[in-house]
This record gives sequence, C-alpha cells and structure tokens, in this order.
Amino acid sequence: MSFIRNERITLKVSDVMDPNPVCIDKSLTVKDVAKIMEEKDTEVVLVVENNKLLGIITEKDLLTKVLAKGKDPEKVKAEEIMSYPVKYVDAFTDLLHAITIMVKNNIRRLVVLDKDKILGILTVTDILRVAPSYISFLQELHRETEVVKVGKYIQGYCEKCGEWSDVLLQVSDLLLCERCRENL
Repeated sequence: MSFIRNERITLKVSDVMDPNPVCIDKSLTVKDVAKIMEEKDTEVVLVVENNKLLGIITEKDLLTKVLAKGKDPEKVKAEEIMSYPVKYVDAFTDLLHAITIMVKNNIRRLVVLDKDKILGILTVTDILRVAPSYISFLQELHRETEVVKVGKYIQGYCEKCGEWSDVLLQVSDLLLCERCRENL
C-alpha cells in the first residue's frame, strides 16, 4: 500500500486488486462455470477469448439468469449469461475514483486492464480488506494536521494522551494538554 504524506493521499487500484482473476472460455456451460467458481472459491469469473475480455459472470448472474428462469445449467453457455460491456479501470486509478465508479454504476467489481491485457479485478471485498488501515491512517493524518493556534494556546490533539484539547502547549517537543502537563 502506498499512502503518501504531505501530498495528496492516494491508494491505487493496483495496491488493492486481486491480480489473479479466474478466466473462463465463453463456450463453457453454466454448470461448468459454477463448478469452477466453487473450486476456485470465487464469486466472479471473467469470460475471455484469445486473452481478450468479453464479459463477466457473477453468482448473481447464475441465480437470476439461469436458476430463477428455470433454464438448464447443462445447456446454457457462459456467453449467454455474461454481462457486457464490462466496466474497467487501469491499475494506476486512484482507489477513491474506482469506488465512485462502482457506486455510480451499482456494481461490486471492476476489471483492471492495461489496454486489452487483464491485470486483475477489484472487488468490494478487496476494498473492505484495506478499509480499516486506510481509515486509521486518515484519522492519524487528520490529528497531525488539525492544530489551530488561539492566543498563546493551540487547539488540537494532545501528543501524549491523544485527547482533543483547546489549551495545548508545547513542552519539549510535544504538544500537551493541561492534564498531561500537570502529570509531568
């Protein structure tokens, strides 16, 4: 992960994506697709032909386009139920921009491409995996930058106890609240 201080905070899609998406041939039956999804423990497969992305199939596609419609999974082909065109981003896309694309399009996955080459897939699960550390980093950065001088005092977070204070004073190299200054 690449958090950058003192510049724009960025996390790129390449920092978070799964670099090994499961790819299948368009001629496979839905039954075979479901078996592959089970074996590979994935909720999504990319449909390809000659290494070119054609479409995407999710567990929801299996449910809504086959099972719910009473179709025979042994007769329906992957290309018949795949979703296309596929939304995609490049590996250097800012993660927040990718999330915006996902929200605006009501999708939970984005394919990551370099021109026509498949580099990976970004899923909501991938985003949630990094969210706690990303949020923690942003909170810490916010604490470091949220300092306001009011008269002889400074408002911000005490660098010893971490509590907000309106009366911070610099003691040695630390900004300390009144309670922490008294406990010295």
